[in-house]
Amino acid sequence: MTQTNITLSNTLNGLTRRLLLIAAAFACTLCQNVAAQDYPTKPIRLVVPYAVGGGVDIVARTLADYISSKLGKTIIVENRTGAGGNVGSGLVAKAEPDGYLLLLGSNSNAVNNSLYSNMTYDASKDLLPITLIGKVPMVLLVSPSISVKTVADMIALAKAKPGTLNFGSGGSGTSEHLTYEMFKRQADIDAQHISYRGGATVYTDLLGGQIQFMFNNLLGASSYIRSGQLQAIGISGNTRSTLFPDLKTFAEQGLPKFTAQAWWGIMGPAGLQKGTVDKISQLFDTAIKSPELTTRLEAMGAQPQGGSPESFARFFKDEVATWSIIIRDNNIKLSE
Repeated sequence: MTQTNITLSNTLNGLTRRLLLIAAAFACTLCQNVAAQDYPTKPIRLVVPYAVGGGVDIVARTLADYISSKLGKTIIVENRTGAGGNVGSGLVAKAEPDGYLLLLGSNSNAVNNSLYSNMTYDASKDLLPITLIGKVPMVLLVSPSISVKTVADMIALAKAKPGTLNFGSGGSGTSEHLTYEMFKRQADIDAQHISYRGGATVYTDLLGGQIQFMFNNLLGASSYIRSGQLQAIGISGNTRSTLFPDLKTFAEQGLPKFTAQAWWGIMGPAGLQKGTVDKISQLFDTAIKSPELTTRLEAMGAQPQGGSPESFARFFKDEVATWSIIIRDNNIKLSE
């Protein structure tokens, strides 16, 4: 065989290989597109990285029940607890990106990479925001042992007794703790942080006067406000709550940049195909915007959201940026 023939043969072989690779890639893309069109063809597992009965779990089961019973798509809730939400979140972050293992994400996913030094995944890179389910404002609750009626009263008392008032939270790095750190920065006050193992004991000590104030989301605080056991003196957000229309916002009381809030959103592993992402987003968006679920979420004190994956991604990026600064400036670090 002449050199020319050898060269021609090699060229043809190389071209054949390239054409085969292109054909394989096209076939793979075609299969993925078909799979996305048919999604879901089996039950979707929705991971809750916290225990049964908590706020995140309640929202997950509310969504799952509605979608399974009204939209005909089976959602199975799985509680995978541990390490401040990192166990369950990490499971989804490392999952096969086929859309059948999803996460009900929350505030912890925006803060844990700044809080923990030994993370096995990066939420900003390994988790994909899909649909923002809802937001819940944070409220400032005060003990019956102190005579304050407004946010201004609370700030004045804290400044009159610097470093002597106690506030409680369900643990260092929780949303209750970090919300105080935002309040501290904007109000220029200082108080002693009493860290509890979970939220129930915080309420007991607030009622008993061992601590003077605390922050919690409206979902957790509403029963205490309704019963009159505790007084709420401020609520985050741009508008007042329909559940407690007389409760003024922080913005109305001189702190317009107080934006702390709890939230929940559907997230999946990075690498999900756009067609599948769109299907998931449409499924949950339809559920959230139904009159039945809107009513149920609002009854919890939540503000139903919905919307596109892109809008949730922007929201999540802003949350990461906001809390990473507060965590860094206050040197808050945790270990798993």
